Amino acid sequence: MVQLSAVIITYNEEQYIGRCLESLQEVVDEIIVVDSFSTDRTAKLCEKYNVKLIRQEFLGYIQQKNFAMAQASNDYILSLDADEALSDGLKSSILEVKKNWEHEGYEFRRLNNFCGKWMYYSGLYPSKKLRLFDRRKGRWKGINPHDCFMLDDGGKTGFLKGYLHHWMYESIEDHIEKINRFSSISAREYQSLGINAPMWKVLIKPVWRFIHSFVFNLGFLHGEIGFVISRNLALQCLLKYSKLRNLLKTRNKKADIREASVPEKNTASDYLKEILPPGSFVSILMTTYNQPEWLKKVLWGFEVQTHRNFEVIIADDGSGPETKSVVEDFIKNSHLRIKHIWHPDEGYQKCLILNKGIMAAEAEYIVFTDGDCIPRNDFIQTHVEHAKRGCFLSGGAIRLPNELSHLVSKEDIASQRAFILRWLVKRGLPGNIKRLKLIRMGWFSSLMNTMTPAKSSWNGGNSSVWKRHIYEVNGFNEDMLYGGQDREFGERLYNLGLTSRQIRYSAVCLHLDHGRPYKTNDSILRNKSIRKSVKRNKEIKTKNGIIKI
Repeated sequence: MVQLSAVIITYNEEQYIGRCLESLQEVVDEIIVVDSFSTDRTAKLCEKYNVKLIRQEFLGYIQQKNFAMAQASNDYILSLDADEALSDGLKSSILEVKKNWEHEGYEFRRLNNFCGKWMYYSGLYPSKKLRLFDRRKGRWKGINPHDCFMLDDGGKTGFLKGYLHHWMYESIEDHIEKINRFSSISAREYQSLGINAPMWKVLIKPVWRFIHSFVFNLGFLHGEIGFVISRNLALQCLLKYSKLRNLLKTRNKKADIREASVPEKNTASDYLKEILPPGSFVSILMTTYNQPEWLKKVLWGFEVQTHRNFEVIIADDGSGPETKSVVEDFIKNSHLRIKHIWHPDEGYQKCLILNKGIMAAEAEYIVFTDGDCIPRNDFIQTHVEHAKRGCFLSGGAIRLPNELSHLVSKEDIASQRAFILRWLVKRGLPGNIKRLKLIRMGWFSSLMNTMTPAKSSWNGGNSSVWKRHIYEVNGFNEDMLYGGQDREFGERLYNLGLTSRQIRYSAVCLHLDHGRPYKTNDSILRNKSIRKSVKRNKEIKTKNGIIKI
């Protein structure tokens, strides 16, 4: 018999969570609840059951479910929403499958309850859902907020008898509120994916959505409530495309203003002309592992950035409770918008946690750094100003000796004196040409960026690229261990056709000193072999990245 973990994501679900958890008793061997810091009694109600409760800032529906699935102890997963519960018939079917698991996943029908009435028409039935599966055989995908678990190519599904009961909305007002929220999420997702919204979609698709629901899916058999559902589905479609059109118009206006003031450079095609408008929302993705004091200093640096519209994603490769305490303190007391992505410490898995962080990123553009690199206050602004579609940016760092790393304080960072060359030299910064990065003059930085002999390769502590390009190469190669894993990712970006831009003397950070116990000769030799293959074969997509090919 297989061991089965139930996985649920929640936020303010006190109305439903008890019924959901009760239906899982005697069916599953473990219940994981990932809660987005509910403000109601959700967490309290979970205490009544044998539940492993994990607090995690909301990452997006798809990203949150992938995160939650990764927290389970077992590979066989039953995924439910908090407003769902197993019928007696479905309980029996699942118990039988546990005794004889034959397929990669199992589907069953979801029966929806709208305003107290079970819906058998309007397109809400039959609603088949793949919710019972082997997590090793697929991943949550889709377009937020509409997630679905998708098996890898060749994965076979079975079908189970019984219903998954789903309490959709208690009132029409609830439905309208969710329509407004979901249409906004969909519009932003469509924009990030490059989907357009011509006027015909605004005019035709909502009409077709109503006809499809009310006529072809027999919504009229439900009378007035069937009409209301069909009308609301059409409204959601209308709002989604209308909001998308508005987002696209706003972006284009900003881009027109930006391009009018910035001369074109190396623009071989319109694709390469696309830039990031000033003030754009960006994601900062930083890695960390058991360096809580260094992480504090880095987050202090992000608190004083001149560019304020960003989120910070902390990709944590299994740090202990001290790091968790630092993050929670910043979430509570800082203005920073922070997501803490964590997985258990099972050895060096930086590429895996980076891929999880990428999936959690909400912005179209991602700036990569490390939890030991304190950013100068113009760090994000510099990346935004130089960003251009079709290339990635490579920044630089000043390496501080260990004693000076400990000496830098919060006040030194807030006042920015920690980035003054004379101040650092006086406190023990060694003398070399790299110190010139601290000279803060635009013309000088541009000149040095052009003249530096250093190759503008991908630098995990200070680089940036569009999220679209990351997905085109399938993220970081999880076969890579310590030593060159950043460069391997950059080489695949080159193979994709991207160029690199040097901003080594413009985007500056202070690299704090620490030991690296995970560095071994074997890992470096292994990584060199992988990089050699990538170069020789001009590989673009890694097979062991965000998606397992």
